Amino acid sequence: MTPLDGDSQAAEAGLGRHQDELRPAAVRQLLRLRGAGELTTAHVRLVADSLDVSVRQVWRWLARAEETGSTEKPERRRFRITDEIIDVLADHQGNVKRAHEHLVRAAKAVGEKPIGLTTLHDAIGRDLDPGFMAGLREGIPAARGFDPAFRRPAVARNQVWEGDHKQAPLVVLMPDKTTSRVWVTWFEDRGTGCVMGWAVTAGSAHRGSVLAAVRASVLREDPYGPAGGVPHLVRVDGGADFMSRTVRRAFGLLGVPVHRVRSARHKGGIERLNRTSMTRFFADLPRYTKAPRLDHCRQVGDEDPPLTFEAFVGLLREWVIEHNTKHVVERTGMTPLEAWLADPAEIRPEPSAAELRAFMLESDHRRRKITSHGVEFAGRCYMPENGVGRIGVEVRVRWMPHHAHEIDLYTFRGDRYLGRAFLSDEATEELRARVLDDRQEHSAALRRALQRSGERRRDRYLPATGPELPVSATRMTKEEALAELAGTSRSAPAAPRRREEPYQPLTPIPAGWPRPGQATASDPSSEDT
Repeated sequence: MTPLDGDSQAAEAGLGRHQDELRPAAVRQLLRLRGAGELTTAHVRLVADSLDVSVRQVWRWLARAEETGSTEKPERRRFRITDEIIDVLADHQGNVKRAHEHLVRAAKAVGEKPIGLTTLHDAIGRDLDPGFMAGLREGIPAARGFDPAFRRPAVARNQVWEGDHKQAPLVVLMPDKTTSRVWVTWFEDRGTGCVMGWAVTAGSAHRGSVLAAVRASVLREDPYGPAGGVPHLVRVDGGADFMSRTVRRAFGLLGVPVHRVRSARHKGGIERLNRTSMTRFFADLPRYTKAPRLDHCRQVGDEDPPLTFEAFVGLLREWVIEHNTKHVVERTGMTPLEAWLADPAEIRPEPSAAELRAFMLESDHRRRKITSHGVEFAGRCYMPENGVGRIGVEVRVRWMPHHAHEIDLYTFRGDRYLGRAFLSDEATEELRARVLDDRQEHSAALRRALQRSGERRRDRYLPATGPELPVSATRMTKEEALAELAGTSRSAPAAPRRREEPYQPLTPIPAGWPRPGQATASDPSSEDT
């Protein structure tokens, strides 16, 4: 026999199914032949050769099938896991050793022979699956880790995004010389695996982190693009930050529905990105908290100086760019960015940067005032770009998360937009020049208004404030004054003061009424005359 023949026989021996699985079908066929009166020894020998058993064994199978009415192989009597044993395992959190001790005590209490520990292990291995045992030890989420999952259908770019928080397993040095943990919030395109946008938060992630990551994901202009746009669906877990009212309102204004998944495996793309970042990025950084341990209280690199916050953000930016442009995805055969750019799916028009900023502004609804140093917010002073002449005005501050260099100001009453305010100690020369120009223009406009008011005042009081007339022209004698009042002045013809004909009222005057210019009986002046 040549080696090739031996390999062929080995291959043939491995083909097909086990004889215990083929036995029922073969015995049923022999029973049909016997029922039809056509069964011969040749048929039995043919089945024996096919199943690699003796002819006598096949006759025994046939006799047992006629006796019991079943063509299946009889099961051996063995110890089986019952519901009572499952309850014992659940009571002991899946600990087989403790469950065995309980079963031994129970058997001895009733005078029965206890089972062995190996027998119990073998029965558990046959009757219970690993997922069930993991569920008894750690709960249902652990059991679901042993369940197969369907592969999601392929989607086009921007069809589905997945978002999540990831706590970086290291500490960084903050500007105030204290160390802090950091969180990374990012979104990944499910169709191409491209990281669309991300944000870093010191301390703990919050809804502002989500809004900043959304803004970085949607915008396609520098330094965010070229990947971006508005997705058709966003898939997140049930975290309070992603399901907050502010975040849902921002997605609603963009026309993007948010789908909340019940398990992490239902957003496998972003979970894979979290695991990849652990092994390919975080593990190489100093002060990695999951580094190998030297003993029970020390780790490798515990004494290394930590990265500064700015350095960590810069390294993360480099790694994301490398992940999008150099890492080849086996599923597509391209880098994530190449797959995103090569996808012919239409990109939904994204809002402008100003509109996107308006969608995602937050506010604490506190009352603040514009002072001579600007507006105080979060312990820092911001200089309004339109604050000239507005000291003392009460305002409400709105800001873009993770963009502390500028805020938006609205009047506290009426909610009228007043413009932006920038950090006064980081103001650019352009902003300083604009503020100074506004001051000069404000002063010039005020000066023009005051000058026009003075001109109108002089015109109004010119007759009373003009040059004085000569004394002879401003004085008159008593006779001249009386003559002027009597209308007999020689300087001007006297105008008639009353009508020549007497006044005639429309309604007749009663006889008892006195009339002007007529004396009455009770008038003392008439008695004297």
